[in-house]
Amino acid sequence: MKTMNFRLLAILLILVVFISNCGKDEKVVIKFAGDYVITEALVAETFSIPVTGFGDYPVTVNTPVTAAIQTALLSAVDCSSADKSYIELREDFSIFMSCEGANPLNAGTWTEVSATELMLNLNSTAVPPMGIPLTVTEVVKSGTILTGNTTVPFPKAFIAAIIAPATLEDSALPIYYVKISLKFTQK
Repeated sequence: MKTMNFRLLAILLILVVFISNCGKDEKVVIKFAGDYVITEALVAETFSIPVTGFGDYPVTVNTPVTAAIQTALLSAVDCSSADKSYIELREDFSIFMSCEGANPLNAGTWTEVSATELMLNLNSTAVPPMGIPLTVTEVVKSGTILTGNTTVPFPKAFIAAIIAPATLEDSALPIYYVKISLKFTQK
């Protein structure tokens, strides 16, 4: 009789555990997934560029580069205005770039490295000719605002276009690694 009671108790425990776990298909919440507009980009660390007639010209902290970053990251998307284009961090860890949702462009993948770090692997379609990986650090999401820092490689031609009509001296580096603080607003 004791053996039968023990078996019955074991079966009841298994049933209780099984029944209590039914319907608990917990959906994993991906903290950073969403659609984001680049609303601010500022130089986060001073750097110098050699400008003809000026010598080494310092680009100081908090210099706004929003338009340049929007152009660099969203140039592959045909859109009438930068504020209408946005980046989609999808729950399947893909990145798409869109213009008001029309014809989204597959731009690569992303990874949530930690609670404060993202890795964006932008493919060659998003950033020709070879794509680039961007590590975004010090990531904070507060309501609909996502902020973080990254280092963006700017080719010499890109820097020259930003400072036009001034020109770069011949001694200008082929690539400038510029630390940027970014602010995204979730749509």
